[in-house]
Amino acid sequence: MFLASDESDFMNTSNTTSKIGAVFYTIWACLHFVAAYSVYVLGRSLHSSVAQGRIFQDAWNLLIFSIIAISVALTLNWRNSVWGYWLNFVTVGIADTGFIFFVLVPGYAPVWPGILGPVFWVLATIFSTIALLTRTKGATTELPGHDTAVIAHHLRSFEEMQP
Repeated sequence: MFLASDESDFMNTSNTTSKIGAVFYTIWACLHFVAAYSVYVLGRSLHSSVAQGRIFQDAWNLLIFSIIAISVALTLNWRNSVWGYWLNFVTVGIADTGFIFFVLVPGYAPVWPGILGPVFWVLATIFSTIALLTRTKGATTELPGHDTAVIAHHLRSFEEMQP
């Protein structure tokens, strides 16, 4: 339910920037779905070996990073959640810093289009950070469905039951 107040304005700046950040994380994830498939195809071209297994593991990791990033982006980042911010910041950061240090910097992949993933990660991080820093005082800080008043009430009830 949307209230007609400044704190719950559907199109406030924080809400808009969080959605832009979520879109950039979604683009990042889509790029990495394609990368995961490409790495898988590369692995299939190798003979059965430890190297092939490691390539398949890399494809799997890219797939999982992508699933996490797009899931968090479309649920938590879209709502400007602190949890979503940190989940995608860390998850995508781990994926992309490894790629930057071990693939792009040594020159094993061309800078273009290799830089696209890191660019979308940086853009997503910038917009998500702006969204968190500019959100209104009444903005949600909990996971969707969690009401701190209800949780506090249950905790007090639990404490009353203790001997």
